[in-house]
Amino acid sequence: MKKIKCIAIPLFIICITTSCNNNTPKEKETKDTIVVASIDSSNKPVTAKPTSDSSSKKELMIIAMFVDFSLGDASHFTFKDKNNKIWDFAKCTDEKFQFAMELPASKADESNQGWSANKKLQGKWFQLTYEFVMQPEYQDGPIAKVPIITKVSLVQ
Repeated sequence: MKKIKCIAIPLFIICITTSCNNNTPKEKETKDTIVVASIDSSNKPVTAKPTSDSSSKKELMIIAMFVDFSLGDASHFTFKDKNNKIWDFAKCTDEKFQFAMELPASKADESNQGWSANKKLQGKWFQLTYEFVMQPEYQDGPIAKVPIITKVSLVQ
């Protein structure tokens, strides 16, 4: 009986650890994949791919409405353009507008991680200049081209 326990327990641990691995097939990633999380009409996330080589284009521009900021696996600055396409930017380096607001300790919890969207800027339209930068998609995540806002101006 003792011999069975000595063998069964390590086998059980091995089975549990190997079954926890995510064995779902992953899409083949290429260096041309640009991570722009957007939501189509069916509310499914979409990964946009460049129509041409974006390495020669440093800055791109869009006019979009500020929707939300959230801090999850990474920072998410969410905007919506005139075609209702949702844009998820990983960072905003322009400090003219504070889209993210730190919450008081009394309102901070695990779901918001102490951050919220600036309610005064939500629903306002901005001209955003952005570029794609190679950086981790999220903390300790894979390196990918992610959109970073470099310049912001309010559209009147």
